[in-house]
Amino acid sequence: MYNVVGGGAIGALFGWRLSQSDKVLVSIVCRSNYRQVKLHGYSMQSAQFGNQIYRPYRVFQTIEEAAQDASYDYVIVALKALPNLYDSAERISQAVNPQTMIMVFQNGIGIEEPFVKRFPNNPLVSTVSFVSVKQTEHVKHGGFSMLAFGIHNKLERASLLKANDKLEFISQVFIDQGVSSIIEQDIQPYRWQKHILNGSTNPVSVICGGASCQEMVKNDYCRKLLEETMQEIFVLGKKVTGKAFPGTDGIVDPQSATDYIKSIPVPVYTSMLVDSQNKRPMERDVILKNPIMLADKYGVDVPHMKALYAMVTMIEESYSK
Repeated sequence: MYNVVGGGAIGALFGWRLSQSDKVLVSIVCRSNYRQVKLHGYSMQSAQFGNQIYRPYRVFQTIEEAAQDASYDYVIVALKALPNLYDSAERISQAVNPQTMIMVFQNGIGIEEPFVKRFPNNPLVSTVSFVSVKQTEHVKHGGFSMLAFGIHNKLERASLLKANDKLEFISQVFIDQGVSSIIEQDIQPYRWQKHILNGSTNPVSVICGGASCQEMVKNDYCRKLLEETMQEIFVLGKKVTGKAFPGTDGIVDPQSATDYIKSIPVPVYTSMLVDSQNKRPMERDVILKNPIMLADKYGVDVPHMKALYAMVTMIEESYSK
């Protein structure tokens, strides 16, 4: 039995793919869209997988309701990572039993630590998704999906062997349903790889007042800001992990990253921008604050990231004025 906590675009897409297998049952915990999903399911529109109405096996409004319904082999965490507002690990705690594998599908850096602290003996899988998906009245997905998995915490040998088997099982389910999936011993280079775009385009789009990623890279000054921020992420990530990045999507330096953005045929608006426009909390801590703290620890200069964090924080604080 699987439980997806967070019924937004990411949770819906990967819950949908798992549900196509007859080997698993997938429940989803929704909050704001609970009634819509409960009554009508998700309207999935995917260039890769086609269009379908996806009705999860069970839909719950709270994790407490889900915990009362079943014992879960896997809990997939697709909540927004907002540690300044709530503890994601505590939110899922009632659905976690000693055998549960926790799979964290959140963006950002340092997202694993609350789960390690709260569940030291459960296998914790840090998951990095490379996918273009958004939710409006439909869940719209592009033509590609890839997941990179890695067991994050240290486990005793017997527990690790069981965890590896469990992870290989779910990875294969995703592969069988068309999602490219890999398992890495050290997942952090992949997390930093994704952060090259996340940690730059997200905050800069908010500062730019609503620009798409393509509009930003077409502006000489904005592209320069993006590339200099990306360079900070490259340097910091390699310092923290001690490894080169995997080069997913051909992104091996700041220029290749902005070239990649230019190549995307449809306008891309960042999740942080959408949150800002709707005056919702932004994932500023895991996108900016946590990397800045690591930069201070490792002695890496990140002036652009620090400036962006200051401005994004002020913008978010202005919501309540």
